[in-house]
Amino acid sequence: MGKLLHSQTILAVVFREFCFLACSILLLTLPISAEELAAGTALEARLSGATGSRISHPGDPIEATIIAPVSVHGRILVPQGSRLRGSVASATAIGLGLKHSTASIAYAFHTLQLPGGTAISVNTQLVEVETAKEQVDDFGTVHGIHPVASLSSSLAFYTVPLLLVDPTVGVPIWCIKSLVAPPANPEIHFPAGTELILRLTTAVTVSPPNTAFIPVRSFSTGDLTEIEHLLKNSAQRAYMGNRPSDIVNVLLIGTRKQLDRAFHASGWSQAQRKSPMSLFRMYHALTKRMGYPSAPMNSLTLNGVQSAFVHQKSLDTVQKRHHVRFWRYPGRANIWLGAAAEDVGFRFELAQRTHSTDPHIDSERAKVVNDLAFTGCVAAAGLLHRAPADLVQDPKAEHPIVTDGDVAVVRLNDCIHPKLMAGVDGTPALHEHGRLVRTLTAFRDDIVRSNIFFTTYNTLMSVAKHHAEPATAHVPVINTEPRGLDWLTATTPESPSGQ
Repeated sequence: MGKLLHSQTILAVVFREFCFLACSILLLTLPISAEELAAGTALEARLSGATGSRISHPGDPIEATIIAPVSVHGRILVPQGSRLRGSVASATAIGLGLKHSTASIAYAFHTLQLPGGTAISVNTQLVEVETAKEQVDDFGTVHGIHPVASLSSSLAFYTVPLLLVDPTVGVPIWCIKSLVAPPANPEIHFPAGTELILRLTTAVTVSPPNTAFIPVRSFSTGDLTEIEHLLKNSAQRAYMGNRPSDIVNVLLIGTRKQLDRAFHASGWSQAQRKSPMSLFRMYHALTKRMGYPSAPMNSLTLNGVQSAFVHQKSLDTVQKRHHVRFWRYPGRANIWLGAAAEDVGFRFELAQRTHSTDPHIDSERAKVVNDLAFTGCVAAAGLLHRAPADLVQDPKAEHPIVTDGDVAVVRLNDCIHPKLMAGVDGTPALHEHGRLVRTLTAFRDDIVRSNIFFTTYNTLMSVAKHHAEPATAHVPVINTEPRGLDWLTATTPESPSGQ
């Protein structure tokens, strides 16, 4: 009787395992249901080649790489590395400024190609050129800066009469003006690596690929408990003097070399220390309305010490930039506390100019993690909840920081051969010509665009154009969710060893 019961038990176990295996095979063979990307879904892309008002023409083919995964309910539908293809819709150079008061360019991306080769027709609209001085209108057209909106043009009103009345005095003063206040270039030039934010204008149906496109694991429960303990024993808010400033929203685990390699591969630059030379470069960038990728930053303290280093990403203006400051965790060699935020413009505070920061810092937290994940240098990542009591807000702040309180935790791998974003290690177009040619070109532009006749004519054109625009010329901007890290929910747990 006992043998019979034992045989029946074995058969039951075998039958149960067979049913489980059969169901698993059946589920694997069933087609994965398609998901829909709604109209308004954001696509973050990075141009593969240079475009501009002078160098581009309508119909020129363009391509951009998706640098942030697009996910729905944790399932990645558009992985990093997907390609957007399209063409230049329009390109208008300002030239001598007789016909157009500003330069402009527009893009028409029509095809999204996934890494597996699947091509999907899409309708997109450009919403923003990341950290650019140019503005994008409600129809997706990029408009360059006005040629008279510079210190050089303002000084020209005083120096040009001297040229006409007494050239012997006017010429030397004009040369000094050209050195002290060089003219800004009103043409649009976006090099390879320019980052764009686009929106889908119509819904798109996508069959979700495997989330292995991002080989990132989630942290074990033990690791998260240890990290939570570390955060509770550290300050959560940096200070500028005695005033609360940026909030810690990123924790990285890795060596300094791993961090530097990963950030460099994703197009970030390390900020320089303040010095007479860096201050001169800052002034030069402000005057010419151009970028300064390694511009110095104000010093903040966390746990009583200054940041060890700062990484930042910008395009063609010093007013806007992504940035993240890092402090070494006290007593831990390879644990770094980071405060990520985005500068969106200038404001005047206590009679001095300082950067105005976007209060929605969760978007910048996602920017850092997505960029690092693109390089393949992330071994594990996750979001750790932080108690609201740990977040010390500044009661005097005009725009208090808005955050869900979570901290992005990232463990880097060796990052020996990272995947480079487009434009990294490329030669900027600004330095393609020799110094003499650039100097002569700048002097020519100064003569052409900083004289009183040009500035007066373009100012009148701009005013007339503004009054001529109908009040109903604008269309509503498509509302979408900010950057997120929804794809992290699809990662698999790390092994106990953390490998």
